[in-house]
Amino acid sequence: MNVLITAKQVPRADSLLLGPSGRMLRDGVPLEMNAYCRRAVAKGVEVARSTGGCCTVVSLGPPEAEDILREALAWGADEAILLSDPVFAGSDTLATARALAALARQEGPFDLILVGRSSLDSETGQVGPELAELLDLPFASAVRELHLSETGDTARVRCEQDDGWRVATVRLPAVLAVAERLCPPAKMPPEAWEAIPSSRVRRLRAGDLSDRGPWGAAASPTRVGTVRMLESHRLARCCVGPVERQVDTAVCLLEASGALDEEPRESLPAMDGPGLHRPDGPLVGVLLEPGRPDFARELLGCAVSLASGLDGRVVAVGPEPADAREVWRWGADELVEIGGIETEEDFAAAAVPWASEHGLAVMLAPASYWGREVASRLAAALGAGLTGDALELEVTDGRLVAWKPACGGTRLAAITATSPLQMATVRPGVLPLPGIRSGEGEAVVTRLDGRVRGRVRIESSWKDDDFETLSRAPVVIGVGAGVDPDSYPEVRRLAAVLGAELAGTRKVTDRGWLPRSRQIGITGRTIAPRLYVAIGIKGKLNHMVGVRDAGTVLAVNSDREAPVFLHCDVGIVGDWREVVRLLAAELQRRGAGSSVDAGVDPAVPSELSIP
Repeated sequence: MNVLITAKQVPRADSLLLGPSGRMLRDGVPLEMNAYCRRAVAKGVEVARSTGGCCTVVSLGPPEAEDILREALAWGADEAILLSDPVFAGSDTLATARALAALARQEGPFDLILVGRSSLDSETGQVGPELAELLDLPFASAVRELHLSETGDTARVRCEQDDGWRVATVRLPAVLAVAERLCPPAKMPPEAWEAIPSSRVRRLRAGDLSDRGPWGAAASPTRVGTVRMLESHRLARCCVGPVERQVDTAVCLLEASGALDEEPRESLPAMDGPGLHRPDGPLVGVLLEPGRPDFARELLGCAVSLASGLDGRVVAVGPEPADAREVWRWGADELVEIGGIETEEDFAAAAVPWASEHGLAVMLAPASYWGREVASRLAAALGAGLTGDALELEVTDGRLVAWKPACGGTRLAAITATSPLQMATVRPGVLPLPGIRSGEGEAVVTRLDGRVRGRVRIESSWKDDDFETLSRAPVVIGVGAGVDPDSYPEVRRLAAVLGAELAGTRKVTDRGWLPRSRQIGITGRTIAPRLYVAIGIKGKLNHMVGVRDAGTVLAVNSDREAPVFLHCDVGIVGDWREVVRLLAAELQRRGAGSSVDAGVDPAVPSELSIP
């Protein structure tokens, strides 16, 4: 079996910087292979060896990217190709996918293409599905188990979902995006890959590709504009004295700040009635993911605001059936229902001709696995600029401006699109719940018939959590790797007093101690609770950026020098077990919080297998 693996060189997580152009700065900073790509290389080598095939690793990047290709060769890859040319500079995800697709067509055919789930320097998860769309291949994301059929024409996969799992059979050839725990990473010591001669890496320039381009910035429909620092607005008050006194002080500060007051999540005022938008104005579309009503309401509320700035109207686009009255109350003037579909690629295939015919100005999608694949396929098919994981959206001079995290979450970058259709995926829970449209009515419904392509056959899917729970939670307790899962019942007692939900760091979810849907940070969720309690969390920026919009942050850590104390409002220094016990008792004594059970079962298995 011939396997193609795409690998990306990224700055080490502790050295992420942006240059004056707004693109990631790589000169003079330590670089390494993207963590997810390491799994792709390891699995690709394994598949090629077990089937008597060939494993080729390709990277699009500067000359320095040769290092990660030599490391892949040291791991066992048969061939390495470096696509490097100054004209590739400034490539966004779509321009990158176009270059990789051109190489795959030229060097192939390949039976299997493996990519990392996402890159840690941008975390968009867009290149994989865009590549699949350009090559007209099926796609599966976040693959945690991969089993090839004896005939080699299908792959059976178990995939992470936002709040559960999916088992599917995928027809080959296909593009598969691998998850971090699929297999051990392809990681070699420097002396091993330095022993690989540079001559083993084949170098191709843009002119060596049969496709004539354009490439790089000229082929990128997105542009990076203003970059602004995410200034910390935290008070960074660290309590002093014995733990009992610290707890008493902390509770007083929380009460004074209103962090313990029960209040509904912020919502916007009610919208006007039937004549909300101009009937013939530009279309602002929202992709409705099945079973995600909170996401739909957030995105439609944001679309109403954008449509106001564009003097346009809002259309909701979703699988059949959808509630025309409900989406009207949330701000949609029109509803497009797509029937006869089963998978993300079926939905995208039906939506592309409609979107092209109706000349949408803006399309929003949830930053979920479903939303990323559908939006990426639409963007690739229509040549649209797509900004991933936006935290803020606005209209300036008649164009969409999407603000997204950059530099490990220390900054926000303004991204605009030069294409007629401007697209963005939006992280759930970061937008205020919109008001309900006053009056009575329902969206004008258009029904489209889709087609089941059958290249991805879903065998089963199940949830181990509700993805929207953290978005709704007024209080969230986050635990770090220092809190053993056997001790979660102690944390849950405090959570019950506060009426809180449990969440965790990346290490916690990687070890299977909490569901992946409970991961907070730049590679996980962004939440905005009234109160966030960080227990045993060091406080690195890649986690704390996920709670930048929290009303108040309380940190508990035994290390007074832990970075978390720079990113909290109130800090307690002490053993977390003692602090949690005292906090729960003091809050109960004062009658603060709510006596509500925390909503997640900590007994999550560390590993699952395809049944």
